[in-house]
Amino acid sequence: CIFIYAYLFIYLFIYLFIYLFIYLFIYLFIYLFTYINVCIFIYAYLFIYLFIIIYLFIYLFIYLFIYLFIYFFIYLFIIYLFIYFIYLFIYLFHLFIYLFISFIYLFIYFIYLFIYLFIYLFIYLFIYLHL
Repeated sequence: CIFIYAYLFIYLFIYLFIYLFIYLFIYLFIYLFTYINVCIFIYAYLFIYLFIIIYLFIYLFIYLFIYLFIYFFIYLFIIYLFIYFIYLFIYLFHLFIYLFISFIYLFIYFIYLFIYLFIYLFIYLFIYLHL
């Protein structure tokens, strides 16, 4: 959502700036060349049309640049998340293996403890009962 608002703000700012610049430029040309000559006035209109065509190319370039720039960062963020989740999966897999081995070790330890206590109690009871 922040990307969309930032994109719209940058797009609106660039559009208004270029539109205001072209409007003032056209108004200045019309104001200047109406007092000079009709022929120069025609050339001024041709120049204004040329300027509008250049403006459209610049506008499309800026639009595509912003569009591709934002989508490039979105795709980069998706790739970052993909790599992060792969790393997280590997980390959790190793954690699971570690816990599994720890539980096996704990199980073997309890078996050992049970056998040890059983032998100890057996010897203790055997000695106690025979005395």
